[in-house]
Amino acid sequence: MAQRFRNAGRDEKTSALRQFLFMLLSKHLSRFAFTRFITQNLGQRANYVQWLIDTFSKKPDLALSREKIWDKIISGVARDRPVVVWEFGVAWGYSTDWWLKRLPQKNLNWHGFDRFTGLPRDWRNYKAGDLSAGGVPPAINDPRVRWYVGDVEDTLPKMDIRRDPTAQWVILFDLDIYEPTSFAWKRLQQHLRPGDLLYFDEAFDDDERRVLNESVVRNPEIEVSLFACSPLALALRVESVKFQRS
Repeated sequence: MAQRFRNAGRDEKTSALRQFLFMLLSKHLSRFAFTRFITQNLGQRANYVQWLIDTFSKKPDLALSREKIWDKIISGVARDRPVVVWEFGVAWGYSTDWWLKRLPQKNLNWHGFDRFTGLPRDWRNYKAGDLSAGGVPPAINDPRVRWYVGDVEDTLPKMDIRRDPTAQWVILFDLDIYEPTSFAWKRLQQHLRPGDLLYFDEAFDDDERRVLNESVVRNPEIEVSLFACSPLALALRVESVKFQRS
């Protein structure tokens, strides 16, 4: 018994020493803005990877880039039926251009939503108005594309969403912040069907992860599976839905 108490005391001292050293290191690193930024990001990404493991009950096979995730999504896009892509967050059009060059089918409808005037509020190290494209959609000359300029809370409700039951949907979320991402998801979720593909560009960040936790991976009306992931982003496949259809 005495030996047990001595071991317990030693463990408490070791734990206290570790906490002290961690606090000392954190205090030292926090003096440097760049080091603090790196430390914060590494911790957040480690937390995200653990969230993937906890949520999907398996060790994730991490892609090296978001383009690798996009490649896998492309492989899951139907070639013999209509495809509808909803892109929330267009910015300067890099991802739009990337996808359009790899989706040759003519029966593709691309809906691109963005303010094109930057973030509506502060996010991470960016200020409101950062990431602006000058209020102008990208100069992409493709008849399959239609732009919706403005806040998604204003532009999406104006659409009459009548889904072609034979079409496959791909939804790309890259709005960065919680409010418009949550709004877009809630407007479209009841129209989803098995086989649809979902992509979240900042799944590692608190804002998009909040949407995932609140409305996607724990939604009793929809079942999704992990389709692909990277240290920042992830793609999901819709497996089943239970929404009542009118």
